[in-house]
Amino acid sequence: EGELKKLKSNIVKEIRQNQLLEREINEMDIKIGLLVKNRLSLQDVVTHSKKLKKGGDIHPKNRGLKELSKESREMLESYQHLFYLLQTNPKYLAKLLFTMPQNNCTKFMETVVLTIYNYGTNTREECLLLRLFRNALHEEIQRKVDKVQDISTGSPTVIKIVVTYYRGTQGNQNSLKSLLGPLIEQVMGDKDLNMNIHPLEVYKAWISRTETETGEPSKLPHEVTPEQALKHKEVTDEIDSTIKKLVTIIESFQEKIISSVDQMPYGIRYIAMCLRKDLKEKFPESPDEEIMKAVGNLLYYRYMNPVITAPDSFEIIELDAGSNMNNVQRRNLGSIAKILQHAASFKVFDSDVRYLASLNSFIKSAYIKFMEFFATASAVDEIEEHFNMDEFSDVTMLNKPMIFISPKEISSTHQLLLDHQKEVTSGEADPMNEVLATLGPVPENDLIAAEEKTTEFGLLLTNKWELNMSDESNIQALFSKTKYLVVDLLKIQRGETLHAVLYDAASAQQQELYRAVHSRRMAQEKAKEAEGADKNTKQSLFDPNDTSIDKLKGHIIKNLKILEQHKLVTPTEDYQEILSAIAKDIINQRKYRQRRKQDLKKMAATVERMNKKKKYYGEAVTYYQEYVKACINNLSKAKRSQKGDKRKTAKYTAQKLYEKGVLVEIDKVPVSSFKAVTIEFSSTDQVGEFEVSGKLSGFPIDKINVVFENLLQLQYEGESTLKFEDSGVVVNVNLLIFLLNKKFYGVE
Repeated sequence: EGELKKLKSNIVKEIRQNQLLEREINEMDIKIGLLVKNRLSLQDVVTHSKKLKKGGDIHPKNRGLKELSKESREMLESYQHLFYLLQTNPKYLAKLLFTMPQNNCTKFMETVVLTIYNYGTNTREECLLLRLFRNALHEEIQRKVDKVQDISTGSPTVIKIVVTYYRGTQGNQNSLKSLLGPLIEQVMGDKDLNMNIHPLEVYKAWISRTETETGEPSKLPHEVTPEQALKHKEVTDEIDSTIKKLVTIIESFQEKIISSVDQMPYGIRYIAMCLRKDLKEKFPESPDEEIMKAVGNLLYYRYMNPVITAPDSFEIIELDAGSNMNNVQRRNLGSIAKILQHAASFKVFDSDVRYLASLNSFIKSAYIKFMEFFATASAVDEIEEHFNMDEFSDVTMLNKPMIFISPKEISSTHQLLLDHQKEVTSGEADPMNEVLATLGPVPENDLIAAEEKTTEFGLLLTNKWELNMSDESNIQALFSKTKYLVVDLLKIQRGETLHAVLYDAASAQQQELYRAVHSRRMAQEKAKEAEGADKNTKQSLFDPNDTSIDKLKGHIIKNLKILEQHKLVTPTEDYQEILSAIAKDIINQRKYRQRRKQDLKKMAATVERMNKKKKYYGEAVTYYQEYVKACINNLSKAKRSQKGDKRKTAKYTAQKLYEKGVLVEIDKVPVSSFKAVTIEFSSTDQVGEFEVSGKLSGFPIDKINVVFENLLQLQYEGESTLKFEDSGVVVNVNLLIFLLNKKFYGVE
């Protein structure tokens, strides 16, 4: 336990180092983008130089989320944070679904919500989508389900979406096809099979067959009631024979379904487990049988039954072009599905349909089998264990997750969250409030509207908040450590309650026994240290300062007071939480040990991925730095190759620069004196840096150093002017960039 905690702590440190590298890469991305944009914009400006107005902005207005401007980028980043938060924290969408207008709920879930999870197309997104389904189902049951039977008789939104998703996606569709397809094709392929057991139809078919065989009209009436039809032995014999065939076929279907539980999609089974637990939580007095019927309604009636009745609608069977299922085939499959549904819900036939009463004994036995199947199918591992995902999974990914979403879906989701912000958030400190405050109101006609011409685009998702394991994890670690210390104490001193043990004095024999145990452990720690082992592995549990049993008790009491503040233990109940946790650990010791081994293995894999990511980021930073230098250097080389000089200068009067709009003002120098001021721009040995010197009536003015990258950054941030504090010179940022581009970077 201690080793695992320490390993997690080290991983978090590595994650934070990688996050620093990632931020540096993002800054380099902006710099490169600004250099490229500057070059493209410069060419456009030169082409249209005659249209340039004094003091005007040489760059077009920022439009669209992808435009390289500070405003666009900040909004884009905020949307990246918003949709990452929505995707990874299911409580927001789960609550939103049942606070928004319900006539829009299903459509919103089928389009926008599934888009946010990329329709669960990879392991990570399927795991996150299942978390949403779990939370949304819980929300719907708490808000809208008044009794267990509502699941079967109503139309729960989440269950409907879950079934549609797991029956419609390609991989899950294939599981149904392999499960039921062969049996369905076998039924459809039997040309002589006719599962008609309705007395009137059997009677009419018998009359028709008799007339065809004899060539004489039947003396029996064509129009009779079901009861009259059943008085004929030929009718009842045929119905009994058909029922026997039907039962045989249904048994094969049920056997296939029950034996193929492991072939069912994990997701539909997991939701079945959540349904069972949520119903039991809300309706603790309801019999388990009733709850299991609701589970069966999901697993059989909603998920499988439609596939049996209409396999052509779900691509379970392959039909030749232009061909369709005939009425006999549909009736046969419908009869099979109907009896299976009666068995799954334990719906026996009443005495008024006595010709089907013989099916009741089969329905009862089949129902028992179905109940066992539903129990097995709704018992699976938790999501995190099944998908092998933990809190480190996202931060160890080399590539950020991306969703493909339309601007309209972005703005509609944003508006819905604003409309229902109080309902979906939990207090002022909720992270969603911070994101929505940064975004503000939904843009109407500028940034998002500029993207309306596009249908969908890739939106990278980023986590605004660094992984923080300080508070909660430290408290959990303290709880684990306190358990360890209490066990140490109880091995030496016993009592009726933990409180009594802590506050009753230990005997001399107990004191001596504890000192012996402590000395032995100290010797073991020193031996490990001498062998070069990591002595910190167990230090979180074993404290060498607890040299006496009284110090050990004081240590435990101190820890319990801290845990009490965090409501993890209750003194009035004799710290039962600690004692129960210890008992649980003892019972599950072997299981915990195996799980810890798996966790350590997973952490080792995480460390390996972190190292790869750190190496990748390091290489990326180096490459980006070299690329930026090369970009600026290439700009300089273009001009040098034309003129042949290594150091270029450009000299103007302040009046000329003022007329061009480059110079805005100079402190304490009136505009009337600008003719007496000369300003010279010179390139330096440092690529992308310029030295600006000047003279006023022959007297030198303080030199100014100008870094081209910094000018581009100011332009990106929307700053129109720049003041050099030492000299009091104020310049127009955009026009200074234009001037340096023209004079030093080879664009005439």
